[in-house]
Amino acid sequence: MLPFVPTPPRTLIRPILRWVGDREGRVQTPVHGLWFFRASAPFGPKRVDARMVTLALILQGAKHVDFGERRLQYRPGEYLFVTGERRYAALVDDASPTHPYLSLVLELAPELLAEALVALDDAGERRSTDVHLDALPEAFVAETSPALLDAITRLVGTLDDAIGRATLAPLIRREIVLHLLRGPAGAILRAAAARDDGRIRRAVAFMNEHVARRFTIEQVARHVGMSPSHFAHRFRDIVRTSPMQYAKRVRLAQARLLMLGEGLGAAEAATSVGYASPSHFTRDFKQEYGAPPAAYAAQLRAR
Repeated sequence: MLPFVPTPPRTLIRPILRWVGDREGRVQTPVHGLWFFRASAPFGPKRVDARMVTLALILQGAKHVDFGERRLQYRPGEYLFVTGERRYAALVDDASPTHPYLSLVLELAPELLAEALVALDDAGERRSTDVHLDALPEAFVAETSPALLDAITRLVGTLDDAIGRATLAPLIRREIVLHLLRGPAGAILRAAAARDDGRIRRAVAFMNEHVARRFTIEQVARHVGMSPSHFAHRFRDIVRTSPMQYAKRVRLAQARLLMLGEGLGAAEAATSVGYASPSHFTRDFKQEYGAPPAAYAAQLRAR
């Protein structure tokens, strides 16, 4: 007998279908890092580049993904968990105009995962794991727990509520991370974090505290007493992204707060977080948030 897999409720599917409409492919939402995907016919393979730790939940239809020779199939009520920056091929197997394939994708920023791991450790929750660092999977498929499904449903519920997106969505995202860390994903992420002797954590703290400083990765490595190559390797193992990508995301997040909270212009915000080139800042910001900095800030203020 197949194990029971909770099916996403109509209370989750209906608002997503309403938001997506008849659009095909990827549909971005106002919640940063959250998007939907709709297909009215099978297609693929399509190359996918995961930028960070990513959760993908199927709502309707079926799909499989190929990581080289390794194939993972999943169905409604199951989620694909990609453990970091990865490239893979995705193929939609079951979709039709009357019953389109529908999925939800949520990117989980490395700084959010690091904060949650520290919080669980500080709270005394230390779960043992037999996952070895050298055997960490690129991705896996797991059943969606009722608690995780409820949190995802509430996150989607903030899409039509500007106040909810600003105040509740960040809290719900943290709740989702905690649910994941207490499930199959937790063993994998903790296996990496357990190998940290404190130097990577100090490096993360240094980059967060010196966001406006134009430091190099070599300087951060020296600050924590590691060679640049070893530091880059260990950082990716534990934080699940490269040091350069992490530093860029921290700078962009801080610049976004300066523009929205303090009314700084794009050029001033760029300088404040250590960018020497406004055009470089604009390019990185658009890639991260989907719009140039000035347009993004204007849109959010209008909402």
